[in-house]
Amino acid sequence: MLRRLLVALLFAFALPAASHACACSQAPPGKCPGLQKDDVVFLGSVTDAAVVRSTNSDAPASNSNSPMTIRYHFHIDEKFAGPDATEIDIYSGGDDGDCGYRFKKGVRYLVYTEQGTEGRLFATICNGTRPASEALALIPQLRAMRDGKRVASVFGILRRADPPTLALPGDPDDALPDTALKLRSHYDRFTATTDQNGVYSFYDVHAGEYHFTADLSSSLVLTQRTLTGPLPLFNIPDGACYEYNVDALPTGHIQGSVLGPDGKPLRLASLELFRLGSYDPSHSGLWTFQGFKGVFDFDHVGPGQYILVYNRPNRKNPNSPYPRTFYPGTEDPNEAKPIDVKEGERLSKVDFAVKDPFSTRQLRVHLNWKDGMPPGSVTVMAKGDQGDNPAAAKVSDGVFDFTLLESAHYTVSAWEDLDPTRAGKSHPGNAGCSLPPRIESDSLFIDGADSSTPEITLTFASPPCN
Repeated sequence: MLRRLLVALLFAFALPAASHACACSQAPPGKCPGLQKDDVVFLGSVTDAAVVRSTNSDAPASNSNSPMTIRYHFHIDEKFAGPDATEIDIYSGGDDGDCGYRFKKGVRYLVYTEQGTEGRLFATICNGTRPASEALALIPQLRAMRDGKRVASVFGILRRADPPTLALPGDPDDALPDTALKLRSHYDRFTATTDQNGVYSFYDVHAGEYHFTADLSSSLVLTQRTLTGPLPLFNIPDGACYEYNVDALPTGHIQGSVLGPDGKPLRLASLELFRLGSYDPSHSGLWTFQGFKGVFDFDHVGPGQYILVYNRPNRKNPNSPYPRTFYPGTEDPNEAKPIDVKEGERLSKVDFAVKDPFSTRQLRVHLNWKDGMPPGSVTVMAKGDQGDNPAAAKVSDGVFDFTLLESAHYTVSAWEDLDPTRAGKSHPGNAGCSLPPRIESDSLFIDGADSSTPEITLTFASPPCN
């Protein structure tokens, strides 16, 4: 397993997209440690790549069962830290394969490395490595660190962007040049202006909690595409070097309700938005949720035409038992009506109805404790052999309702996590018996089509001696 160095925590990086099962955390602003003597950081181009064994041998990995490791050979164009060399081998994968960076031959990258086993240098998707085209704000700061010059306290790129999945095909995010930016705290004001590449830099920022704003048109708002609201306040310490890439997203909104056959809003609905011509039932769109308030809302919608769909995967969900439906109320995607959004337009009451529900029935579950309910938190579950599992609706203490699909069979069970302040203490009436952390009820098998069983009772035995 790679020894994780903290070179990547010099900055909070905008990480390259990856399909690997790897979670990268973003570091908050911290004091800038600069480049260390053991760091290896450079700009370079991939000239060759080969699969090797995860051993001391660099022979091709033909029959090895060890995790795949790829050796990338780089020509170094500019060094920020590390040995004086013009060529270097960087590895990716192995025991850290999920987080391994996949370089492309002929592409220029900013590369951060981590020391791995066998003296090899590894690159991951979490340590700041990225295409050079995505490092335009960071490269000048690395040069300043290397050359002993002043480093920006906060820096990054401002781009005009769309929410995930709504970008036009082949339309990259546009850098916003010549845009005035402000950092404001209770005591200080700092200003900066983006260059032709949308790059900005704030220098000599004092410690404090700051609000970040931009001089944008009324049809754009400063945020990040992964956020549902505005930029949050953030704390900056003295001596920081914090990379903070921001986006200018459109201010258009689509708001409405999914209505049931009775004309009332569904209490649970999953919706997705697609640009006209990009709908694909096997791919996700921009997602939102309609809850108990009975209203859905898509924000940051740019100008264009869109297709709106309820239950895109067409799952059998007993909690929202209706088939896939397109606005304004059709199950045929060819009959879907496009929603036209103009620049900055806020559409409301975009309502549409669903029909032809899956057959369901109600089941009431009563809980019974032989010796009285001990203090704790109860969970009741109905696990089905098809469709989604229904959600438990609490009616009163020890009484729950489920909506079941008639086409499914369910195993209904319950458990109680006992109050941790009581767990381990003596059971009432038995000083020599301590309570366990959890107790479980019996379980029952229920046929969703068996309407003759509208109610069942699950029983908890006396908590065993622990």
